[in-house]
Amino acid sequence: MADNNLANGTYIIINRVLSPQGQRLAMTFNGANQTVTGTPVGAQNNNQQWAITRFGAGVLGASTYELKPVSSQNLQTGQGNGNIVTLPTGGYIFSIYKDDFGYIVQDSNRQNTWALENATAGSRVVFPGSLGDRQRWYFHNIANGVLPA
Repeated sequence: MADNNLANGTYIIINRVLSPQGQRLAMTFNGANQTVTGTPVGAQNNNQQWAITRFGAGVLGASTYELKPVSSQNLQTGQGNGNIVTLPTGGYIFSIYKDDFGYIVQDSNRQNTWALENATAGSRVVFPGSLGDRQRWYFHNIANGVLPA
């Protein structure tokens, strides 16, 4: 059986759904205490690079991870007011697992699933209740080089 766990590393996290203009949208860091948004993928955009560290198996079978913006390692992703935000480092961990359609990111109890609010540039990364295509992600390890088309 293949290992579906992400290796520790630096990733660009790309939503599965394209924008109406056909753009791939990546999770983008916007500053401390700011909401993470989806913006068009830019291979050299450091604000789209996330350091991911695996902590091990979670309570419901998926692995738990910490996600930090590469450009500001003293912050990490957290949840606030229905959005994914960057907060001072505080032990926030998330469950990441793969299904047939991509990776799913949820809180460690697998209750809240990350999604783009809508598939447009600048859309907030949120955690709504239902599971759909906007809640699937592709993790591109930048050590693997050029982003796939």
